[in-house]
Amino acid sequence: MKVAFVSAIPAVPATEGNRSRILQLTRAVRSLGHEVHFVYADTPIATDFDSAVHEAEFGTGRVHFISRQRGSFKSRLVQDMALEAGFTAFRAIRKVHRLLGHDSGFYNYLDEFYYPEIGRDVRDIQRREGIDAVIVEYAFHSRAFLGLPENVLRILDTHDSFADRHKAFVKTANKYGYWFSVPPRVECKAFRRADVVVAIQEEEEQAFRQRLGGEPPAVATVSHILDLHARVEDFSPSDFLFLGSGNDANIISLNGFLQNVLPLVRARRPDVHLVLAGSICGKIEDREGVIKLGRVDDLKDAFSRAPLSINPITLGTGINIKLLDALAAGIPTVSSRTGVRGLSERYRNGVVVIEDGDHQAFAEAILRLTSGKGLRQELGNRAFEDALEWNRQQMMVLEGILNGK
Repeated sequence: MKVAFVSAIPAVPATEGNRSRILQLTRAVRSLGHEVHFVYADTPIATDFDSAVHEAEFGTGRVHFISRQRGSFKSRLVQDMALEAGFTAFRAIRKVHRLLGHDSGFYNYLDEFYYPEIGRDVRDIQRREGIDAVIVEYAFHSRAFLGLPENVLRILDTHDSFADRHKAFVKTANKYGYWFSVPPRVECKAFRRADVVVAIQEEEEQAFRQRLGGEPPAVATVSHILDLHARVEDFSPSDFLFLGSGNDANIISLNGFLQNVLPLVRARRPDVHLVLAGSICGKIEDREGVIKLGRVDDLKDAFSRAPLSINPITLGTGINIKLLDALAAGIPTVSSRTGVRGLSERYRNGVVVIEDGDHQAFAEAILRLTSGKGLRQELGNRAFEDALEWNRQQMMVLEGILNGK
């Protein structure tokens, strides 16, 4: 098959969780013998798309760039103007609701990040290249499915559930840090544009099925597919790592850890440091006991520097890719209960789970693991065994989706 991925998120370099998700999914599809095309939709969501590195990944002629063209008024009169009129009306109503303090003031317009050139160019690419399946990243670009021929398989890779996503953030320091939120019925509208909806965790698959009421489309779980070529060999370093992007869930959760848990660890082990990697480094103030690596091109470098991961996440949706990356690296993780959402018990053999808000227990778990190289390695071996089985399961489901099973 020829499979096109439509994304407003670059795939390479995979410096953040969603990028890693997309990159590994494209590689998994290629490993099944299919030809992959990457269709990048230029939006303000990401501003660092590099066509050269994407061509190096996907091959010449298999990377396509879509940008918004401000054409003549007549050319935009029908579809373009109707779409913008709908968004303009929605935005006006939302502004009123926000002023009145209504919950609906937090909702986004489903197609808020979409522009008509995306759909038009996707259709052109499909016809020109003979694309058999189109995979769209995120529900807010699901409109790109409209107008594709009936024989083209439409697959929506959701990443997260955006139904009422804002509700977990409204009482935090940044109540608008949820990024995107729609009512459940509106998210179902996005689902119904697809033939298959891909959830990233089993709990979301069940929620999607329930919301759809047994009606099409099909729903399946294909979680993050892991790169198993970056296993850590040396467990000598005793520092511990937080790997993450600069999103609000990470910022809020990590600041809570820095305030409540790190001082307990440092009081007994001043020689042990928290190592930060990823764009989260630019969102956290410098402080004693914290080492910032910045963005890392090779995750193995970060995990080797600190072969113990922490995942103190207290809010957000979807599975934590940082947790899965630690499994793939074969290192143990200390995680909050919220942080292991979407990861079933069968894959937690290398994870120490602490109840949310139990700062003392979280600190004790870190202290225990930083004090024993052998224990870190033992749990790391278990984590890697879980990663092998995890990948086998994801690949089996992915192959079934592409084969129409």
